[in-house]
Amino acid sequence: MSGAIIRKAISIHSFKGGTGKSNISSNTALTLAKRGHNVVLLDFDFRAPSLSTLFQMKDELKFWLNDWLDQKCELTDAIVELGSRYGTKGKLHVGFTNPSGDAINEMTQKGLDEAWQARVLQLILDAKDLLFERQGVNYIIFDTSPGFALSSINAIVASDQLILVLKADQQDLVGTEQLIKGVYDQTLGKQPELILNKMPVSILKSKENYERILGEIQKQLGVRIVSVIACFCEVLENLGSQLFVIAKPDHPFTKSIEHLATHFEKVT
Repeated sequence: MSGAIIRKAISIHSFKGGTGKSNISSNTALTLAKRGHNVVLLDFDFRAPSLSTLFQMKDELKFWLNDWLDQKCELTDAIVELGSRYGTKGKLHVGFTNPSGDAINEMTQKGLDEAWQARVLQLILDAKDLLFERQGVNYIIFDTSPGFALSSINAIVASDQLILVLKADQQDLVGTEQLIKGVYDQTLGKQPELILNKMPVSILKSKENYERILGEIQKQLGVRIVSVIACFCEVLENLGSQLFVIAKPDHPFTKSIEHLATHFEKVT
């Protein structure tokens, strides 16, 4: 790497589940690490944590992010170095959330406690300084819970860049519009960027339809679209069982992830 040192905290969010947010987060984190960046990926989707499945983690975890948020351990105890597993040039650390039903219920209840969330926000801000200043981390990526969860709001507040993942259906568009105008603009003062994921290939084949739909979405939501990713059967068939960029490095989905990584590498 050359030039300015990159230090970015990025939240990847969505209005609803099923947009492919976690798949994009994990594959982008790995791609950045393969390029020589030091990356920390944190599973902040406390409602439906999935990163332990994507990274095929079994019983080797001593601590979860849940333990860190409860101040039972340090963040450095709750993140696992996986770069050596994938042969990355940079370091890849991942913090996993406990996927058990009891842990999800517990985190859901705590998520309603504003005092607890305020303390968590300070933990996140302190962790951000620690990772950037003392651990040499270039990117912190938060894979957040969909919707209006306070845990997601905390991650977004602490982030330098906000990415919204959505599908181009009306339910997602209307909900995303409310999220942008009601939370990001008025409450947080954050300007998101958009990824349109799982776009039907039939639309992408028609330049006229593609440009029309993108123009309508961008006008409705008022924010920039930075990536459009087609709906690939191969990605769906993968069933989130492994990291797709490793399984199929030459696939168009992998190329889309590489393009997104390049977008994150821009120093702003």
